[in-house]
Amino acid sequence: MSEHYAIVWNGSEFTHGDACRVSDAALRAAARTIVVDLSHARDATTSAFARLVLLRRYLLRTGRDLRLTGLSHRAARLYEVSRLDRVLPSWQLA
Repeated sequence: MSEHYAIVWNGSEFTHGDACRVSDAALRAAARTIVVDLSHARDATTSAFARLVLLRRYLLRTGRDLRLTGLSHRAARLYEVSRLDRVLPSWQLA
């Protein structure tokens, strides 16, 4: 199993359907940590973040993890206001 696997979302919006596609890709990946790059997404829905929270819970139960990176604009504001950093942490480059 590789250490990290990155999923780069190229759309300007990140919806629940998009999060489901990311979830499917993450579940197929053979990596300990899945990093979802949302730097192109200017906006995201609460249901998209909720799907990622469920995905992270599942991954944690199986010895894996999910992290986000590249949050900006309205997507970053929604993440901060919803205090999602407590259940969906961001990826910090060393």
